[in-house]
Amino acid sequence: MIRILINQLGYDSEDTKKAILQATNGERPAEDTFTIIEELTEEVVYQGTLIPADPVARWNQGDFYVMRFSDFQPGKGQNFGHFYKIRVRTDAGMAESSPFQIYGNVLEYTTLSSVMYYFKSQRVTGEYEKIDRCLKFKGPREGTVDLHGGWNDATGDIGVHLTHQTVSGFFNVQQGNLAVFTFYKLIELIEQSSWQYYAIFNRRILDEAAYGANWLMRRRAPSGSFFKAGPLRLPDAYELSEVTRKCGFEYKNTIGADRRPIPQEQWAITDESYEASLRGGGGYAVAALAMAARYPYASQEYSSQEYLDAARESFLYLEENNEKYTKDGKWNLMDEYCALEACVELYRTSREFGFMRRARTYADKIIGHYIGKTERSGYLSHDETDRPFFSPAEEGAPVMALLHYAEIEKEAPRRERAIDTAEKVMRFLLEMTNRVSNPFGYAREYTQDKEGRRKEQFFFPHNSDDAPWWQGENARILSLAAAARLLMGVTKDAELAGELQGFADDQVAWVLGLNPYDSCMMINRGRHNPEYFFRYQYDFIGVPCGIVNGITSAFDDDEGIEYIASPLDDPQVDDNWRWAEEWLPHAIWYLHAVGLKKR
Repeated sequence: MIRILINQLGYDSEDTKKAILQATNGERPAEDTFTIIEELTEEVVYQGTLIPADPVARWNQGDFYVMRFSDFQPGKGQNFGHFYKIRVRTDAGMAESSPFQIYGNVLEYTTLSSVMYYFKSQRVTGEYEKIDRCLKFKGPREGTVDLHGGWNDATGDIGVHLTHQTVSGFFNVQQGNLAVFTFYKLIELIEQSSWQYYAIFNRRILDEAAYGANWLMRRRAPSGSFFKAGPLRLPDAYELSEVTRKCGFEYKNTIGADRRPIPQEQWAITDESYEASLRGGGGYAVAALAMAARYPYASQEYSSQEYLDAARESFLYLEENNEKYTKDGKWNLMDEYCALEACVELYRTSREFGFMRRARTYADKIIGHYIGKTERSGYLSHDETDRPFFSPAEEGAPVMALLHYAEIEKEAPRRERAIDTAEKVMRFLLEMTNRVSNPFGYAREYTQDKEGRRKEQFFFPHNSDDAPWWQGENARILSLAAAARLLMGVTKDAELAGELQGFADDQVAWVLGLNPYDSCMMINRGRHNPEYFFRYQYDFIGVPCGIVNGITSAFDDDEGIEYIASPLDDPQVDDNWRWAEEWLPHAIWYLHAVGLKKR
């Protein structure tokens, strides 16, 4: 079989552009050139060279030939354009891609609004909203709380969360709180871009952001923290909502300061078990509320001063009490970048120097995690050790926090130090990504498993400290695309900027179909979307323009590759959530990555 893999939703005119010829079963291209034709006239408009790639790890997905056409830039400055096809002559005949568009801002114009509607479709309404207005606590905490609002977390999880994956304390994922933060960021990015045809779209983003800000205000706990988990809808998806839908908790005293597990009989449930640390959702919730104070909108339920006061009070409380809420009673890099984003937004809104001073403190802490591997590149450690920071969903977040801080810092040496650290971290990522055969340009990662073994690899390890949990990592690669695009705008290293652009384009293209499975992972767009099934049933149906978890390494081989998109792919799998479930963080980071394109 021969097929031509493309970004199925198109290429912006000034993007880096490539397609890949995939040949299995011994087929070969008959010549080393490819052509691009205009679909309707079949006129040849471009010709380029096929570049063969070495085998990729143990993927066993055939032979790959890269076709680059970045210098083909029709439709610049337009929001419409022609459709094109790629043709390659092979020993079995002429291979042809499906049609694709190239014009000015095709991805922004055709996907941003659609992904925003995905969020609107995930608002919590109906029977769930009714329960959430007077929600009981799971476990011993008494009383009820009004937590209505927010967005359903995933196709198979209609719970509402600030964070997830807190088992080890290494992989907390920001969720609904990050959505609100991102909506306000998207408004700022669109305003900076001068895209005039987004004037009405901005009003809809404001509406979704205001909905989220109202929800975050309700999630504030009497202590000053935020309720982090729930309303829940697990573990039995078919049980009555009145039974399962509760405000959840997380046991305390499960991990000691030495990182060793504590016996279960010593675990405890306290009021803090229900509430968030900075890494557990509090940092980005504070940042989002501070941003809400700058954007009054008709559907906001509070005044600008009330949003700002809530953000201030919650931040100052969590700054002083964060250790009470963390898994191991310590701060780590995640707490610090979440705190930095909070301080940056509190400063932008209030212009109080105390928040600038705190921002400097947290930026210095993040920079202190830097560990050099070469003279010009290195990684960030997760904690006081040299354990590498890696994440299944937000690996780009600490770089972005440093760069957001650099935007407000008035002292040039401090600003340049933050940017320099971001450059070194992203250089290491690029070096790692390019160190092996990698025709798709997929972002590789420096990992550590629960035995302490470190490795550079393509996908999130199955034997991590959060095992047996693992899944596709579209959010991770999109967060890195966002970090790359943000850094492109400030680096003075022209060569690095060019590499970052190609890297960012590669991550977005992978999600939108330029991958070995020819699958667009934005549902109801492109082709070969995965089908999410649960016990071979389809009770949990995805909604248009949500983004699924994505591709992973193989079940028994971190150097392999796996994508269960249908029951036909592996009859032994009766729930393909690891690959095919839509999840908020993927769509959140897509908005951020694409919103940064034409800054």
